[in-house]
Amino acid sequence: MSEGKQVLSPAQRSLLTEVINRIIPAKDKLPGAGDLEITGFIENVAASKPELTRLLNDGLAKIGVAAGQDSTGGFGSLSNTAKDELLRAIEAANPVFFDQLVLQTYNGYYTNPEVFKLIGYNVPKLAPPGSQPELLDTSLLDQQRKREPFWKKV
Repeated sequence: MSEGKQVLSPAQRSLLTEVINRIIPAKDKLPGAGDLEITGFIENVAASKPELTRLLNDGLAKIGVAAGQDSTGGFGSLSNTAKDELLRAIEAANPVFFDQLVLQTYNGYYTNPEVFKLIGYNVPKLAPPGSQPELLDTSLLDQQRKREPFWKKV
């Protein structure tokens, strides 16, 4: 990531990594979102939207404060159960922040080529330049065409 796109401090990045590892934890062959470095994806998105940068910074500050009240080592020193309880409290108190955090975590995770590979998803190949795309089988629309319109004609 370029210097100009960094909107988080190293401490915030570290906290975000731990937080998103609770949103999408490692399971079986799939890595957690933080372990997959989705933090960089979230930071890049936030860098392009000042309102998201503020929301992310404020939300991470609230998590840090709440975690500091519960332990001497911050969020990382909490048990997974305590982390999840803390995040549920943050979600209830700051739903806009938490919704964006979950959305961007999922966007980054499920568009990651490594995740594609691990779940066996093959990205469709692009058609060569100048080729014609395969046309829709218009017979699929026959049943719909036979129906009466459900709107009012004026």
